[in-house]
Amino acid sequence: MPKASSTGQSVAIAVGLLALIDRILSMSSPRAVRLRSRSEDDFDVLFRIADDLATWEERSAASPAPLTGEAFRSRLAQSDADDSGKDVSFVIDVDGAAVGSVSLFDFDMLARHAEVGIALVPEARGNGIGTAAISQIVEFAFVRCNLRRVHLQVIESNLGAIRAYEKAGFVVEGRQRQHAWVRGKYEDIVVMGILRSAWDFTARDKGGLPRD
Repeated sequence: MPKASSTGQSVAIAVGLLALIDRILSMSSPRAVRLRSRSEDDFDVLFRIADDLATWEERSAASPAPLTGEAFRSRLAQSDADDSGKDVSFVIDVDGAAVGSVSLFDFDMLARHAEVGIALVPEARGNGIGTAAISQIVEFAFVRCNLRRVHLQVIESNLGAIRAYEKAGFVVEGRQRQHAWVRGKYEDIVVMGILRSAWDFTARDKGGLPRD
């Protein structure tokens, strides 16, 4: 009985969080998008994203498979326990509600570059939140981590993500032809990147950085 009660409580919490996200994202006023550290309250939203088989190929190169809450919690704990200090992960927060995550990983500290990855709940896609989050993680990479290049990979059919990356300053650098197996067919992987020199020019032009 206690286990069933606990499960019901978790479902109620998850439903409440989703209702909060829907309410915030439906507001017509401008939304404040910020990056912050993960808290225990974010677990249900992040697990919902990680367990979404419908968008698995957009987020992972691994074979699609069901994910349990226990396995996901273990994965987060393992990541937290990793003392290499190389991966950087933030929760994407919109007006106080977690709607996704964005990360820098696979750092090359000699050549000064890293890869970026982002994942959002479906309700937060297609309304500028992804572009804002990517822009903030790029600024973090160049200004705080002293990187000179940030890159990413995206399947060719994910046109919404490609548009968001282009709005954040990324350019297409190449393709890995028929490199991914996506929902019954092969797709190209589009490689995109942004250099700090190009980002500096854009940021100064927008008044975000002081001119020399």
